[in-house]
Amino acid sequence: MPFAKNQDIEIYYEVAGQGPALILAYGLTGDVTLWNETGYVDRLKEDFTVIAFDARGHGKSDKPYEAAAYDYELMAGDAIAVLDALGIDKAHYWGYSMGGCIGFVVAKNFSDRLISLILGGATPFGIPGSAEPNPVAELWRLGVQEGAGAVVERIRELQGSVSPQYENCLHRLDYRAMGAYAQNRRPSLEEDAAQIQVPCLFYAGDADEYAHQYVREAVHKLPNARFFSLLGYNHLEASDAAELLVPQVLSFIADL
Repeated sequence: MPFAKNQDIEIYYEVAGQGPALILAYGLTGDVTLWNETGYVDRLKEDFTVIAFDARGHGKSDKPYEAAAYDYELMAGDAIAVLDALGIDKAHYWGYSMGGCIGFVVAKNFSDRLISLILGGATPFGIPGSAEPNPVAELWRLGVQEGAGAVVERIRELQGSVSPQYENCLHRLDYRAMGAYAQNRRPSLEEDAAQIQVPCLFYAGDADEYAHQYVREAVHKLPNARFFSLLGYNHLEASDAAELLVPQVLSFIADL
């Protein structure tokens, strides 16, 4: 199995197709199987060398239990380590939710490695609000204490539904690793946003109460960004909408 190494952490990745490089970074709890099972890879591999990787703590990548290991600077370095392992100088970067937040840090630290940014359900502003207890951390404590089934039911209560693919993913999770991740706050890069010159395409479901407003506002902070909404989609549903998203992304890239 192919792995890239960033310091002492091994990052699993898969490659399909041919053409310009496009690296895919899923959201929190997701792994490369979801890019495949929801149809993204099949729709993209005829036009791109598609590189999907498991973020640290997820899938087949290493799962450290120390909170410091999930610093976003390190996680951005994981994406670059994958490109380095493949000998790829530049790539389009497509990230959703946590994968999108990692993408902002990649753009800040490694702008010379990017052709474009496609980011869904993610902003450069960090996590809005300061609710305590942290609801995400509560989910992972539930997973450690009661198992994945309890987490699935709680997410179903919050989001209305859980796809079979995502339910399987939740059963594969290491909840101790998720608990370590949850001790970090996503960084706010609002002051750095104006320096991100790479062409950007942002999107979010308009029923995504956590992200839609902030993603839309982020467009005005970057000099070369555009935004579109997925009507009626919440945060989880928007992550799976390959049939709607891929045509938008292909059109965006064709215009570059």
